[in-house]
Amino acid sequence: MVLGFFSDERPPRGLCGFADWRLNGAVSRLMARGRVSGAFLEKVLVCPEHRLPSQRILLMGLGTVKELTYEKLHAAGFAVSETVHGLQCLDPAVDIPGIGRCSLETAQMALAVTSGFFDHAFAHTHGEDASLSVSILGSDDQYDEIVLGLHQFKVSVKSQAHIHINEMKG
Repeated sequence: MVLGFFSDERPPRGLCGFADWRLNGAVSRLMARGRVSGAFLEKVLVCPEHRLPSQRILLMGLGTVKELTYEKLHAAGFAVSETVHGLQCLDPAVDIPGIGRCSLETAQMALAVTSGFFDHAFAHTHGEDASLSVSILGSDDQYDEIVLGLHQFKVSVKSQAHIHINEMKG
């Protein structure tokens, strides 16, 4: 699971805030102790100790919420792809961080993160078919906008990737 977090949100909010709560404030404690800051492209690997349905959680720093841009989201998606590839993870679940907390449009945020992620994946596989299954995380109220961004991505890559959009309710 990959979750974005910001240097100016303490405690973390969004899905990272939810994970922090499930981890009994572990992320907040790391921030309070100065072990992590949320600086842009800072990466921290956390063990969820069976408190979340993931073997590991990659926290991706994104700087401040007010300075978040589509370009930064694209760069973060690229860095996430690079990192999960290095971890040999073939089924990451990736957050679209900052939705509803910045002036950016949700669909374009989803497009930026997904494009960055697959820009690295396509470059690494050299166009070969790779068995990579990526889940995009979001809440029910964000679903339509996230799907719109993923559809825009799917249209832009045409035959370079097999993209399937499925709603998962829990």
